[in-house]
Amino acid sequence: MTTNRRYDVIVIGSGIGGLTAALTAANVGLGVLVLEAGKQFGGYTNPFKRGKYSFDPGLHYIGECGPGQQLTRILEKLGLADEITFRELSPDGFDRLVFPGYEVAMPRGAERYHERLAQDFPQERAGLAKFFATLTSFRSAVAAMVALRGPASLVAAAPHAPFLLRYGRATYSELIDPMIRDPLLRAVLSAQGGDYGLPPGRASAMIGLGVLDHYLGGAYFPRGGSRSIRDGFVKAIERKGGVMLRNHAVTRVVIEGSRVTGVRCANGEAFEARTVISNADATFTYRELIGPARLPFLLRRRTQAMRPSIASLCLFLGTSLDVAAAGMTDANIWHYSSVDIDSAYRPILEGRFAPDDFFFLSSPSLKDPDAVDKAPAGHHTLEVVTLAPFEPFAKWAGMKTMKRGPDYLSLKAELTDRLLGGVERYIPGIRDHLTVLELGTPATNLTYAAAPRGAIYGPEQTPDQMGPWRYGMKGAIPGLFLCGSSTLGAGIVPGAVSGFSAGKMAVAAARA
Repeated sequence: MTTNRRYDVIVIGSGIGGLTAALTAANVGLGVLVLEAGKQFGGYTNPFKRGKYSFDPGLHYIGECGPGQQLTRILEKLGLADEITFRELSPDGFDRLVFPGYEVAMPRGAERYHERLAQDFPQERAGLAKFFATLTSFRSAVAAMVALRGPASLVAAAPHAPFLLRYGRATYSELIDPMIRDPLLRAVLSAQGGDYGLPPGRASAMIGLGVLDHYLGGAYFPRGGSRSIRDGFVKAIERKGGVMLRNHAVTRVVIEGSRVTGVRCANGEAFEARTVISNADATFTYRELIGPARLPFLLRRRTQAMRPSIASLCLFLGTSLDVAAAGMTDANIWHYSSVDIDSAYRPILEGRFAPDDFFFLSSPSLKDPDAVDKAPAGHHTLEVVTLAPFEPFAKWAGMKTMKRGPDYLSLKAELTDRLLGGVERYIPGIRDHLTVLELGTPATNLTYAAAPRGAIYGPEQTPDQMGPWRYGMKGAIPGLFLCGSSTLGAGIVPGAVSGFSAGKMAVAAARA
């Protein structure tokens, strides 16, 4: 236990945003303390083991990891580029999008994907040309907004204003539907909606375009799995003198006068700092750690109205079966039993299980074939993810894991059986070769990731909760900064970008 009680920067939470923020501050010589409520650091980058198998619950693939790309640049600036490395998934098709009677593999490169879809949907060539031109406009507009630094850059960004005004508050359906008539092609262009947990009729157009653009630059998996990312950051923070404390749940951000002065923990410990970065859910940070009375009126209303994203079921499998011989590759499979994605989501968004099957299937052991701890020799790991409502699990949310009773176990068994049925579509006979079978539920997400209502993507990424309508990285209280999925959006790269930005803001504030 540390005897120091005063730091330059305190970071609440050790997800990828918190770790990036902490290292950004530690790298310039500031005294940094990271407080993690859980037993392990890392948030969704924290792996877990079952016997001789290792699983990565919150990381399935990442974009922007190639030379000169966004995550690579951040790792280079933090001194981690040689320590955290990535393997590119098949450039010819890292996502298999499967619908009744149709399948397409999404390759690296917007031009290649455009041409592949145009060959399959020749009647939609004009619409596809408009859609991919819109994707190019999106990329240019985002680059211009990121580059905003002063009057000159404001002038350079001005031509992109019409695009942002047109689509900034639009849904993804409102963008796609006027361009594309074929329901199947509309579904294909929306198939990666599971990466943000929304159907096209509800998702922000900007998040729909953003995720597509993100992966068209190439898809990657970290060598060594999420453990390599988590451990790389933790070791670097400690090398720079940062202090990392587990089992330290923060219960209060202390404010004296008008600014932050430190935090208090559930175990009674208190720490002082004039700068605090919260990687916890922003609504929780403002309402529980600070309190509504301290918030400006409009922010108080925002915290009351902000909706969390959807929850998930994640099935982790260890198997002695040669899944590659059965047809699996390092590509992800997005399986849909219908082209009407909005209808497939509707029951879940209303708090009920969906009758139609749609799920994400991947093999981390094939994505990271050189890893020594993924699975025993000749064995493999599989992960199946589907979206789920929180409501059926609410009664178990406050209970400890392994102590939720027979009804919970019965529901898990029923859901596990259903997901295994989906896996059997691609790997026949898998049930006879299972060595590990573990299902994570929305209650699991709440326990291990402190995710409100089991949400896996922070606040819901609808048009009214993205961009300026989401939480900013500069907090409402002087000395407070935010990072993670509540700010720029969900995922490893947005989390790291928000942490890097919040860390730089905190450094400036701590030195002021």
